[in-house]
Amino acid sequence: MKHSLPGYISSLLHKMPKHPPFPTQYHPRRFGESKYVYPVVSRRSGGVSIGININPDGSCTFACVYCQVLADTPGEQPKGTLASLPYRPEHVDLFLLESELRKTVETVLSGAIFEEVAHSGIAGSGGHFAQTAPERRQLKDIAFSGDGEPTLADCFPEAVEIALRVRREFCPSTTKLVLITNATRLHLPGVRRAVARLAEANGEIWAKLDAGTEAFHNVVSRSRIPLAGIQENILLTAKERPVVIQTCLFRRENAIISAGELAAYTDRLRAIRDEGGTILRIQLYTIARKTPDAGIGPLSDEELDRLAETVRDSTGLVVETFYSR
Repeated sequence: MKHSLPGYISSLLHKMPKHPPFPTQYHPRRFGESKYVYPVVSRRSGGVSIGININPDGSCTFACVYCQVLADTPGEQPKGTLASLPYRPEHVDLFLLESELRKTVETVLSGAIFEEVAHSGIAGSGGHFAQTAPERRQLKDIAFSGDGEPTLADCFPEAVEIALRVRREFCPSTTKLVLITNATRLHLPGVRRAVARLAEANGEIWAKLDAGTEAFHNVVSRSRIPLAGIQENILLTAKERPVVIQTCLFRRENAIISAGELAAYTDRLRAIRDEGGTILRIQLYTIARKTPDAGIGPLSDEELDRLAETVRDSTGLVVETFYSR
């Protein structure tokens, strides 16, 4: 029997865009009137991931050539290349964040987010969550992600405590807490303490490593932060707890990553491991959504598979692949 939903949930679902593409290509960082919290169907999580966006102003230390956020705000200067340092993200209303997180978790765990869209025919819902395969209709994680680099936000430690509290009160023990980070600030004491807290509760650190050489790193990230420093930060973290390496591979001006660049990349992975870091797995993924650079595009499934096999053979590490569709 169909049940009625709280007005809050109905209002969120009414505001979903019309006619979205398949769920894993549809990653809005807004949900109804929520400012900080949003659910998505995630390729890499294998189900529903609830995102926490503590950088709604887009503050980031990178300005990646494939960044969906920059594609969504054409004409704006990439924040990762700004000369004015340090970055000063806007104030985050932590009370509102916690309220939104509790309500969104309830919406997902109850299944209401799927049932209402599937059954009601609400104008504007577009059937987005109704398209979700049954095996993906489960909450996999709560992830710090969003419009920028989460560890830039001064409130990151407090936001971690909120996520820990909501997970403890409402979520199954299998629900992970995930930090999706470009690793540029993992060396800072406050960030390290927050990461340690997150890791205590089935947490995972997904650290970005997109290049093997400094030159290619500069092309991809368009940042002033050296690749060597990022590798050091990943190693520092990986010595204390296992990390997941996330790497975006793509076609640029109709060319894929060179053999030399890939070899330099695997050299860095081996160095992290050989110097005492633990790499849980590597996520190789390609473009699935729009990018700010028209010359950037996805790899084919076959191309990504071949590159993954090379990385496996070279490092002996677990490598997962996530295709564009």
